[in-house]
Amino acid sequence: MVTTLMQKLFVKASFSLRNEKGAQSIEWIALAAVVLAVLGAVATFFSKDENVGNAVSGTLSDVIEHIGDKITGD
Repeated sequence: MVTTLMQKLFVKASFSLRNEKGAQSIEWIALAAVVLAVLGAVATFFSKDENVGNAVSGTLSDVIEHIGDKITGD
């Protein structure tokens, strides 16, 4: 009985360790966080120069809108 219980626990633990469902999502979220941090740093650096700030802001808005269109299928 103890052996059977240990085998069941081993199988569950092995499956849980091999299950990588969601790992790719976490990687994409981490990548998005890094991109946002870099963009925030760039925006802060250029915050005093309105022309560059407006250009960066406009470009980012266009990129985000384009991504949203691709996701929603518009």
